[in-house]
Order: sequence, then C-alpha cells, then structure tokens
Amino acid sequence: MTPDELLGTWHFTRMVDDRRDDRRIPVHGTATFSRSGPDRIVWVESGTMGLPGGEVPISTERVLERGPEGSWATNFADGRGFHDWRWGAELEHDCAPDLYSGRLDGYASGWRMRWAASGPSKDYVIETSYRRL
Repeated sequence: MTPDELLGTWHFTRMVDDRRDDRRIPVHGTATFSRSGPDRIVWVESGTMGLPGGEVPISTERVLERGPEGSWATNFADGRGFHDWRWGAELEHDCAPDLYSGRLDGYASGWRMRWAASGPSKDYVIETSYRRL
C-alpha cells in the first residue's frame, strides 16, 4: 500500500512487549491520515496505554512525504527522518546507540506495523494492527 491509500481514519491496537522489564503494555486508539499538500500526508495517532496504575493518554504525529523520484519517507513531526516507506520490506532506523528494525505489511482494509528496538537500554517489540473505520 502507498500512503495515498491510507487516507482516512483507522482503529489501531498495539502491544508493546518490553523484554527488559518483562511486561506487555496494551495500547489502542485511532490513527488519522490527512493530506496536507500534494506530496505530504500527516499521520496522527491518539489513544490510551494500559499501565498498572491505569490508562494513560498517548498521542503522536508523523509526516509521510513523497520525494521527487516518487518514493515515500516517514518523518517525525519535527522533520527528522524516521524510515523509508517500503511496503512488505524490512526497514531500519539507526538512532545510535539503538537500532530499530521494522516492517509494514497487510491489505487495504487492515495492515500491520512491527518494530523491534535493541540497544544498551532497550529491548522491546511493538506490534500494531490497523483496521479501517
């Protein structure tokens, strides 16, 4: 799928498997993909994270931008690069001393995103499933 095919609102469920602290943290909410220019899509997520003391609100924003050659990249809201948008391929984000390995795959009515983080103080896997609303 291309970012153009993601426009609209999605429900997501996420599980954070924190292997360092031996805990699993559920997250759920909504993701909205909105065009903000011919080659720019804003991706906003909001929801709740289930922690032992109760649910905590979460939100994040990323930007998908199409380059001159037609390929897409995912950036953080502040403009820093995150990863290329390559459907069905292995992805990497090097954030020394940590390394993030990911993958995007699925189909038009639902898709998945998986990230594994490893480093001196990180050892977790985040798996997210998106379903179109």
